[in-house]
Amino acid sequence: MVENSETKKIWNKIAGMNVPYNFTLGPINAEDLLTDTKHFSFVLSRYKFASKMLKDCNHIIEIGCGEGIGALMLLNETNAKITAIDFDASQIQYAQNNILPHSNERVAFICQDLILAPYKRKKADGAACLDLIEHLHPEEEKKFFENYVSMLKDEAISIIGTPNKFAEQYGSKRSKEGHINLFTPERLKVTLDDYFTHTFLFSMNDEMVHTGYDKMAHYLIALSIK
Repeated sequence: MVENSETKKIWNKIAGMNVPYNFTLGPINAEDLLTDTKHFSFVLSRYKFASKMLKDCNHIIEIGCGEGIGALMLLNETNAKITAIDFDASQIQYAQNNILPHSNERVAFICQDLILAPYKRKKADGAACLDLIEHLHPEEEKKFFENYVSMLKDEAISIIGTPNKFAEQYGSKRSKEGHINLFTPERLKVTLDDYFTHTFLFSMNDEMVHTGYDKMAHYLIALSIK
């Protein structure tokens, strides 16, 4: 019989409370966690901020949900129904297979390209769109924003996050390849003012969201009211 210290006995009791989940990250988030762990924590921090701002919403639509990690944060931090949309069928399939079983039926994962067709289901009073608009082809930007806004009720809250163009030189090789439509703080504000009644701009460095000098920020977050 192995003898345990009193500390180990207490720890064993706590460990026995664990729920035996069997959960595997999808290939995109797994790569991020294993090869750029800091960045993975930054992504979660962005969703934490969005969740706090959308906490009182009843229905949140997330555009560009990917593998659904952000939807999990929204589920855990709000009581809202979540509609999570992405145009990548493989990521939606992963989310349906792996996130859905832990969602208490409050989330729906939908494969749709919001550039090609508007969202025609029930409108929402909240929306999250993180790490997407920098990937928009410039000629398709206007159509995306028109369809994005059309899915929201009047006075709905929108959270849009995107890397800052002023930090472009510090981006990874993958980012430089995929970020074809980076926004400066000024352009983001002017663009969103065309679609929303009010827009408030925040800056973000690592996990810290602030209202400091936005040209020194690596990431921008816009809170808008329709």
